[in-house]
Amino acid sequence: MRGTGETITSEETMLSDGVVNALDRAIEQKLATRISERDASVWTNDPNVQKIVEDRLGWLGVPDWTLTHLKEIADFVEAVCKECITTVVVLGMGGSSLCVEVLRDTFGSKHGYPTLLVLDSTHPDQILDVERACDLAKTLFIVSSKSGTTLEPQCYFDYFWNKLESMGSDRGSRFAAITDPGTPLEKMGDELEFRHVFANPPDIGGRYSVLSYFGMVPAALAGIDIEELLSRAGSEASLARSEDERNVPLAFGIFLGHGVQRGRDKLTIVASPELRSFGYWAEQLLAESTGKNGKGILPVEGESPTAILEEAEHRLYAHLTFGEAALSDEDRLKPNHIELHLRDCSELGAQFFRWEFATAVAGQMMGINPFDEPNVAESKAKTNEVLASYRPDTPLLFKEGAGGGFTAEALDKFLSANVKRDGYIAIMAYLNRNEASKAALASLREKLSLKYHVPVTVGFGPSFLHSTGQFHKGGPATGTFVQFVDTPREDIPIPGKPYTFGTLIRAQAIGDFETLKKHGRPVVSFDLGNDPMAAIARIA
Repeated sequence: MRGTGETITSEETMLSDGVVNALDRAIEQKLATRISERDASVWTNDPNVQKIVEDRLGWLGVPDWTLTHLKEIADFVEAVCKECITTVVVLGMGGSSLCVEVLRDTFGSKHGYPTLLVLDSTHPDQILDVERACDLAKTLFIVSSKSGTTLEPQCYFDYFWNKLESMGSDRGSRFAAITDPGTPLEKMGDELEFRHVFANPPDIGGRYSVLSYFGMVPAALAGIDIEELLSRAGSEASLARSEDERNVPLAFGIFLGHGVQRGRDKLTIVASPELRSFGYWAEQLLAESTGKNGKGILPVEGESPTAILEEAEHRLYAHLTFGEAALSDEDRLKPNHIELHLRDCSELGAQFFRWEFATAVAGQMMGINPFDEPNVAESKAKTNEVLASYRPDTPLLFKEGAGGGFTAEALDKFLSANVKRDGYIAIMAYLNRNEASKAALASLREKLSLKYHVPVTVGFGPSFLHSTGQFHKGGPATGTFVQFVDTPREDIPIPGKPYTFGTLIRAQAIGDFETLKKHGRPVVSFDLGNDPMAAIARIA
């Protein structure tokens, strides 16, 4: 599977006989046509569920829809640049922030356009790091939330709105919003005279929204040619309608679904350096879409070259190659490996659509609805329950089995007793996400993978609750969960709330911990104190 529109042959990609046969059946049954025509019976025969699915299929036509709104986006970007805005901060969570990260990291910010930052953590240290990276007088904040009620973006907004109080009546010009029509966020943006409120098509789920306003408005502000991105995505959408062996999105989905049927339910994403962050977005798309009803595809991104070989009998491998790079001849001969090639950065638009379509196909083969997220709300509800019982004079505490000191012995005792041979370890870090913490956890991750011979994933909280968190609770009961919390360097209040950001992230960690316990998942929480990097380094 090299470039968009190229023919797929089993000789080129070494698709297994099972995948080739399943692809032939899908073509015979016109699966690609049915999906492209938004036939909800592909996934369910229940009329009530079909209605829910129909309300989530707008992503199939969104490349063309967004192309018709290019002038609105271009006019907005031009006005922002004329005002010498130097930084744009996206205040989001889940799909609305991960897609922006991938676009920013892949393209960078073009000269003459603002620097693009993303805030998707309630950790006080991370919020302060973002604040200190900005000249607030020259910063535009984009509040990004499909529902318009997501707790984290609302808290970010309250904080920065309060910070810009000195701007008086002009304060609204430093904010924009992306949301669905009729949401509380749209109403708030109008009332507070935001610079602009972008009303996204309501029939698109957050994790399928990268090619809509949610991804394209921030991308355009960074100087990225979104018209080219969308055109490539539109070409991929046309390809996805074809009922023959050239249909790469369909074949990729069959590859995934057939793998799950054979017990290969862990997709390892091996990306070229230019595409190193693509896995952030793909991880959320796959985990949240397929991790339910005790089934799921676990995406594993960012592993070391040695760790990707652990538990290989339960893995599939997707190799994202770029430019002149290509999959090795050795790996091309392996039927559980597949190559997805990008000729240049603009092919990212096609790749986004390819993965969305493939996920929908895999969901059909797995017998699940890939457009809902039934377990995401559980952790939110538990967090709200914890916060409702919070008293300022009483610190939030974990229940039995959590909150202990972090030692090699304690970690080994827990993992040795719980890691399953066909399972995985999930590190859930409620820490400041920066280069130091990512490096420290990468080192620990490799050590654990090589010692326990299973894949190890890393997620930063609370962001992962909106992605892999669904898989953790709703997917196969094969995970072993290690949670890290710490003491922020400096806590900060949330305007209008009786608690701080430090309290909020602790409540989210407790809510996640208790929800995993409720589902019978083995989980331990370690408090790393006020120097989490030193604590991790001692083990790693």
